[in-house]
Amino acid sequence: MTTAGAEPGHIVAGKVLTDTGEILKKSFGTIWVVALILFIPVAILSYFSGDGWLINLIYSLALLLASLYMSGTMVRVVQDVEADGRVDATVGDLLGSVSSKLWSLLLLGIVTGILITIGFVFLIIPGVILALMWFVAVPVLVAEDKGVFAAMSRSSELTKGNRWRLIWLFVIIYVLLFVVIFIVGLLAAITPILGVIAGILMAIVIYPYLAIIIAVTYYELLEAHGESKPGPGVATMAPPSGEMPA
Repeated sequence: MTTAGAEPGHIVAGKVLTDTGEILKKSFGTIWVVALILFIPVAILSYFSGDGWLINLIYSLALLLASLYMSGTMVRVVQDVEADGRVDATVGDLLGSVSSKLWSLLLLGIVTGILITIGFVFLIIPGVILALMWFVAVPVLVAEDKGVFAAMSRSSELTKGNRWRLIWLFVIIYVLLFVVIFIVGLLAAITPILGVIAGILMAIVIYPYLAIIIAVTYYELLEAHGESKPGPGVATMAPPSGEMPA
């Protein structure tokens, strides 16, 4: 889904956002089904999360699980679209292909989260630099089947020379996350059911968008470095002989 316009070896943030929009158009039906499957239970649990520590714990675990699945599945969606311009895999195929990587995604989030937080606590700039270094660690882990630390190293290698070009994407992602949290919290304070509805809507629109931005950035970095793209990542059944895919 890449287009001309980027200087050799460099990426352009605007191009990443344009390509993200194109992928959303081609895969929105699949994306919203994935988002509904993952986040409707989370939204329902959030409605009852104030009813005791146990339900709050279950809600937190469900949110964590849904977030891990979302980040990994959106990488698979982008892989699929980049392979032939469409989503061929079913929702079940996409979710199933990420299941074996959940622990790795969790560990990656813990390790990078701790180190980035330490960087922000002591000095803001080191925290930003670490976040930019590992900006595409999740797509690397999923698409290239890397381990946690190999994914971090590979992400650092891919983003080298482009980190300050990534700063605008970094800002967009965190501003959108802040806006989402603020809106959902505000509506939940008015009435819990509004918070649930807002959470579902945000899960369908905003969360996939943010995850796809990161996955598309990974593909743009591969192209900037002149590297080949990984395959679709999800095995799909070939159509019968003589028939074209739907």
